[in-house]
Amino acid sequence: LLGVIYFFLFSSFFKVKDYIISGNNLVESDDIISVITKEQNIFLFNSETTKKNLMNRFSEIKDLEILRGIPNAIKITISERDSKIIWQSGEAKFLISSEGYVAKKIDDDSGSDLPKVVDKKNISVIAGDRIVSPVFINFISNAYNGFFDATNIKPTFFEVEETTFDVVLHTEAGFYVKLSTLRSSKVQLDNLKKILVEKRNDIHEYVDLRIEGWAYYK
Repeated sequence: LLGVIYFFLFSSFFKVKDYIISGNNLVESDDIISVITKEQNIFLFNSETTKKNLMNRFSEIKDLEILRGIPNAIKITISERDSKIIWQSGEAKFLISSEGYVAKKIDDDSGSDLPKVVDKKNISVIAGDRIVSPVFINFISNAYNGFFDATNIKPTFFEVEETTFDVVLHTEAGFYVKLSTLRSSKVQLDNLKKILVEKRNDIHEYVDLRIEGWAYYK
């Protein structure tokens, strides 16, 4: 009996040697493996502790599943946070998920087709924190993706000045658009389309669509 116990719990035959990582794009497999305690017995491998350590270490991970493969393999299936917008605070840039969580800090956003939001107040951002609501993320995505179809003008980036209830959308046409994130982006873009048809030559600086039923331009 002691020999059997020793064989299953203490022999090298059941020590974890292989780590199979899948589902990860934002986090490198080697970085994930580096957090795991090595040379563990597969029967004594603590999946809950490992999961907790990985979730705490990598803000990019939304959830994960750990499976044991007898005799010496561990499979970890990663579910990462999606990336919906780029948030810039000062010189720092971050990927933000559809739920408003900071997924990852990035060094360069050139070539990205994600909408960028610049925080003019430069509030400190920490990876893993929720900094905006899903409603805000949804509004930014819809406004950005629908802007060209409504106006035939390419949007460049958003700015947040005081609160996330109001945003300023800059365009390649030289003017910017003030939008309310508490109202439908489609309705505001439809109103902008009407204004551009009637008053395009008179618009040189901005169009303000934040008040329902009204549009101000300069």
